[in-house]
Amino acid sequence: MSDYKKLIFDRQDAVTTITLNRPEVHNALDRELSAELKDAILAVRADRECRVMILRGAGDTFCAGDDIKEFNEWKGDESYWQVRLYQETVQLIEDLTPVTIAAVDGVCTGGGLELTLVCDFVVATDRSRWGMPEIDWDITPGWGGLSRIPKFAGRRKAKEWNLIGMMFTAEKAERYDLVNRVVAPEELDDQVAQLTHIMLQKHPMTVRRTKFALNKSADLPVQGALAFEVPIMPYARGSSGLKDFKSADSRKKRRELSKDFWAD
Repeated sequence: MSDYKKLIFDRQDAVTTITLNRPEVHNALDRELSAELKDAILAVRADRECRVMILRGAGDTFCAGDDIKEFNEWKGDESYWQVRLYQETVQLIEDLTPVTIAAVDGVCTGGGLELTLVCDFVVATDRSRWGMPEIDWDITPGWGGLSRIPKFAGRRKAKEWNLIGMMFTAEKAERYDLVNRVVAPEELDDQVAQLTHIMLQKHPMTVRRTKFALNKSADLPVQGALAFEVPIMPYARGSSGLKDFKSADSRKKRRELSKDFWAD
């Protein structure tokens, strides 16, 4: 699928931005957009030059989750196949080699919130609104709202959000580890750009290895997880990092790159 109708796929050098593009319905994911999103993620996975992927929504909103009106049109076991497609898509995002950043503004609910759970970084505006409202429509989350949220926020908050279904603020999302940084709406693009710049300055092999180890060891006992920290091959080939560490001047130069970024 190369000509997308409901998302925008923009590749600029090593950075790919995927923009959900149904702002008239808060970028809700119908069957067509869901299929396009999976296809776009597969394209990123195949692109060995991509180092950062940014996921965002068109207009002043991120994603309201599934287009629930469309559920009324589903027949037979279509719900099974759609949910499996959703789950495959979020797993693809979580397993991507590039660093992934969700830029969140406005509505971030249901499947939209679940999309952020598999991104490496989440930068959100202070006006963004979060929630898992599926229970109000007599359905259950299918993208990880029941399984992934407890890993971030704990079982108590996962039950509160999923069983009550109320909306909550970006400040609360940050407090319970769903968000890395809350910013003013006018600062969102700049913060994402700064974060992208910093990631591009890091050695790609080291970033890949670190992200892989973090993701794959997260659910293992410590003794098993430590295996991912053993360098089974030399540290990044062609890297000057270890040599730079010998010099105070070069150490200072490297540290300046990320000094005080999100220091508070």
